[in-house]
Amino acid sequence: MQAAANTEALDEHMKDVIVAVKRAVSSAIPHIKDDPKIVDKAIDDCKEILDLVMEGNVSEWLS
Repeated sequence: MQAAANTEALDEHMKDVIVAVKRAVSSAIPHIKDDPKIVDKAIDDCKEILDLVMEGNVSEWLS
């Protein structure tokens, strides 16, 4: 079975997405109890990233 076109590029993009979400969460974890603004910013960042993924504009991601 042959891989679909752009599979490697899509995999790389999704890896970058996962890293971005992980960084946002990691930046917030130490501040859960002492700085809700940082936590809210991380949640907003994660939501923005995941909204882009859910839009599914793969052609934009690969251009």
